[in-house]
Amino acid sequence: MRIRVPSYFKDFKCISSECEDTCCAGWGIVIDEETNNYYQQVDSEFGEKLRSKIVQEDGENVFVLNGDNCSFLNENNLCEIYKELGEKNLCYVCRQYPRYMEEFLELREIGISLSCPEAARIILRNCKVSEFELSENNEVWDKDSDIDENVLEDFLLCRNIAINIIEMPNIDLEVKAAVVLKFVKEIQDKIDLGDMDEIKYVREEYSKNNFIKEIINDLYRYKGNEETKYNNVYEYFKTYIDLKHIKPNDQLGLNNVLRHFWQSEENREFYIDKHKKFNYYYKDNMYKFKNILVYFIFRYFMKAIFDYDVSAKIKIAIISLIMIKELAVVRWIENGKLTEEDMVDISHMYSKDVEHLEENIEALQEIFETEEVYEVDKILITLMNGF
Repeated sequence: MRIRVPSYFKDFKCISSECEDTCCAGWGIVIDEETNNYYQQVDSEFGEKLRSKIVQEDGENVFVLNGDNCSFLNENNLCEIYKELGEKNLCYVCRQYPRYMEEFLELREIGISLSCPEAARIILRNCKVSEFELSENNEVWDKDSDIDENVLEDFLLCRNIAINIIEMPNIDLEVKAAVVLKFVKEIQDKIDLGDMDEIKYVREEYSKNNFIKEIINDLYRYKGNEETKYNNVYEYFKTYIDLKHIKPNDQLGLNNVLRHFWQSEENREFYIDKHKKFNYYYKDNMYKFKNILVYFIFRYFMKAIFDYDVSAKIKIAIISLIMIKELAVVRWIENGKLTEEDMVDISHMYSKDVEHLEENIEALQEIFETEEVYEVDKILITLMNGF
C-alpha cells in the first residue's frame, strides 16, 4: 500500500485538556460494530455505565450526549473511556480523529482535519510551499474495486497541477484560484462530453507557465464588477445559513456578517473599502488562506473518482476559502486586528460546523452545480474583484 500524507501530518499531537475546544462537543459519536460488541462485554461497574450511555439512532449505536458533550467527557475535558479502557478500546471515530483517510486502489491518503484547533494551527502556520510525503508498507489493498486505474491517475495528475498553480510565487491567491477554477472546468467539460482521453492535453497546457500567463491576462476582463461580487457573496451567505449546523446559535457568525455588510444599500461601499484595507493589513499572512485552499483541494478533489464531478469538488475548496475570508474580515473589523488564534478559531469552526456534517457537503455540491450564482463565470467575478 502506498500512503500519502501532508508533510505537517507528523507534527500533530493532541494537546488534550489544554485544547480550547473539545472533539466531544456537539457531535453524535457513532460507535463501530466491533467496538460496540466489546463494550457489551466489559465486565465492571464502568462497563455498566458504558452500556447505559449507548443508544440506537437511525440504526446506529451512538453515545448519549450530556448537553452538547459526550457523556464520557469529564470535568477536565478528558475521556473516561480512554482512562478506563485505554486508547486501543476507543471507537474507530475517536481513535482516528482528527485524522481522515481515503483509499483509492493501492493508494491511501491521510490528513488531519481543520476542525481540530491544534490541527488548524499546524495547517495555518506553514509559510512555505506545501509538500506531501509518500511511503509504502506491506499491507495488501482490496483489488475488488470499481475505480478505473487510468482515471485515477488522470485525476491525481490534475490535482497535482491544481496545487502547483496555487503554490506559484508572486501571483495573488485569488488569481491562482481563478486559474485553477478554469482548469477544472475544462477537465469537467471533457468528462461530460465523454472525452476522457483529452484530459491529458488540458493538463499539458496548464503545466506551461506561458499558458498560465495567457489565462491570467484573460482573467482581468472580470475585474470592474465589484457590485456583482458583493451580490454574489450575499447569496453565498444565504446558502450557508440554510445548511444544517452543529448548534442552533450561529457559532460561525453568519448572521453577524450579514448585519455588517448587507443591512442596507450603503453597506456596499463599506464592504468594498473594508476588504481593500484588510487585504493590505493582512498581506504578509495571506499564505494562511493559501494553506486553507490547499487543504480543501487535497481533501476533496480525489473524491471525484467516485462520481466524476471534479467541478463540485473544486468549488467546495474555493467557496470555503471565500467564506473563511469573509468571516476573517468581520473579525478584523470588530477587533481592530486579526490574530493567529482568531484565524485558528474561524477556520476550525467553519470546518466543524460545515465540513463535518456529510449532508452539508452533499448539499453544497448539488447547489454549486445547479444554482446560477455558482456558475464558473460568477465565481470568477467574485475572485477577481477584491476576493
